[in-house]
Amino acid sequence: MIRCPVNTRLQDYLLSQNIHIRTSCGGRGNCGKCKVRIVSGYCSVNAMDRVWFTEKELEEGYRLGCQVYAKEELVVDILI
Repeated sequence: MIRCPVNTRLQDYLLSQNIHIRTSCGGRGNCGKCKVRIVSGYCSVNAMDRVWFTEKELEEGYRLGCQVYAKEELVVDILI
C-alpha cells in the first residue's frame, strides 16, 4: 500500500517514487489498466471511473490510478 500526500496527482506521486503503473492510454483513463483501490481517505468518482467500475466497486474504493487527485492524504492499494 502507498500513502499519497494531499494535493497530489497519484500518478505523478508514484512516478516520483519510481513506482510505475500501466497507463497504455497515457493517463487519459481510456484503457482501464491502472486499477487501484482507495483504502482510506476520500477520492471523488469521475466519469472514466464510472465507465470501468460497477457501482459496488466504486463504493469499495476502486478507481483509475491515472485519474486520482488526492485532496486529502490517501492510502492506496495498487492492484495492477
